[in-house]
Amino acid sequence: MSPTIVAMWNLRWQVQGFLKVKPDATQDELKQRFALGSEIRGNEIKRACVDNSWDEQKNRFASILLTNSIAIFEEFLDGLVGLNLSGEKKTKTVKALQFPVQGGGRNYLQGYTAMGSTVPELVGAFSSGAALGKWYSKAKLQNLLLCYRVFKEIRNASVHAGGRATPEVMAAHAEFLPVATASALGVKEAPKYPAPMLNQVMTVDYRGVSMFSDVILRLIATYDRDFSDRRGALDDISNRLGKVPSLWRGRTVNAKKKQKIVDGLMHNAGMPVPNYTQGFMTWLKQTDRMPAGW
Repeated sequence: MSPTIVAMWNLRWQVQGFLKVKPDATQDELKQRFALGSEIRGNEIKRACVDNSWDEQKNRFASILLTNSIAIFEEFLDGLVGLNLSGEKKTKTVKALQFPVQGGGRNYLQGYTAMGSTVPELVGAFSSGAALGKWYSKAKLQNLLLCYRVFKEIRNASVHAGGRATPEVMAAHAEFLPVATASALGVKEAPKYPAPMLNQVMTVDYRGVSMFSDVILRLIATYDRDFSDRRGALDDISNRLGKVPSLWRGRTVNAKKKQKIVDGLMHNAGMPVPNYTQGFMTWLKQTDRMPAGW
């Protein structure tokens, strides 16, 4: 999105500069000058670059970014939960993982319960130490979800209520305010948005939505690691993971080379390098992913 917005900023100045030199330019001349070769009709160049203000355009970009950020998160949850659950239970769990703990109703703790118990083969393999990664934010999960809810309700109002603040927006806004700080969220900058007023049309702040994408990243990283030791994760790894090639099975290799070969298995399967816990190593050998003697 950022390069697209920067490009739009530059296009605005080019079009406005051209019109200052040739104020009587026709729509066809503008299309020839700025859209030729792009395979885009270019009929909206003047309206986009002259008639609409830069703030209006940034707000529109922000709305697109907000909608897509939430869609990315929901798609991630659908795939993640789908490793363990299906049908109505999957649907309910995907919903639960989008809510903080509040006064009754669905919440992320219900989702953790629904995802089932850990399996010994994966305990600590992806959910401890350096494998957690810098975006892991379990300690801030409640606050991150409070932030998520207000932006999700703003998005819902944009799609279903003409952009007017609904009671759901107002409730989510009130619940988020006490933790709407960078330190409470564990981010560099807390996502901001204009304070909503019930039934009034809301604007979407581009910088605020950009900072909200950091919240989405931390939610994804946290759930990704927290559910990396469930049965569905083990089944997914088993489906993707290859075996040490026969070329190496009959040869003597040192510990460093063994490590490199097994790391390669993980890389080829699209997996991050894990902590090679005893349980995970035992599983690799029992399933013949690596020689039992290694």
